[in-house]
Amino acid sequence: MKKLALNKLNRTLVIKEAVKVLKRGGIIVYPTETAYGLGADFLNLKAIAKIYKIKGRNFKKPLAVLVSSLAMAKRFVSFNKVSSALAKKYWPGPLTIILNFKIQILKEFRIKNYKTLGLRISSNKLATLIVRKLGKPLTSTSANISGKLDCYSVDEIESQFEKRKYKPDLIIDAGRLPKRKASTVVKITDGQIKILRKGKIFPRLSSRL
Repeated sequence: MKKLALNKLNRTLVIKEAVKVLKRGGIIVYPTETAYGLGADFLNLKAIAKIYKIKGRNFKKPLAVLVSSLAMAKRFVSFNKVSSALAKKYWPGPLTIILNFKIQILKEFRIKNYKTLGLRISSNKLATLIVRKLGKPLTSTSANISGKLDCYSVDEIESQFEKRKYKPDLIIDAGRLPKRKASTVVKITDGQIKILRKGKIFPRLSSRL
């Protein structure tokens, strides 16, 4: 696992290296506004398979993604009045919204086992800049082995993955991250906001925004 220590002077270089790894189908570890995340080009099927192997994650469990803008999100999923209002109010930030894929996107990119997609814009500037430079959604799953604790430092990440057969290709070391709750996950049903995972953000269940 290659490691790059992030500082005020090398951010552009780190982003360039991260995108280089992602474009060739590699996996990166990157900081978010919650814990460290495992990133892959969501439209690269082989890279997605590698994410599951690295985490030891059940292939039936979908992955959420980061996008760099509402415009990017709208290329892939369909928004309604409620979801649009949520996104405008809480993005960037730790709110993952589950929305229906656009049918043409499923066909164009041969995306299987997905009818919906959870997505958000991260309030971590580095994460968003990587997505913007990549130009595609970036997987946003915690950088840990499934069933183990989230990682807030590179030492914790290396400890979990050092003896694994499958490992990330690049770790961006942004230091120890403050411990925060995972993103809130919501789904819109019949105009109502249904919370699937409670995080820092608590949209009102009865809101029709």
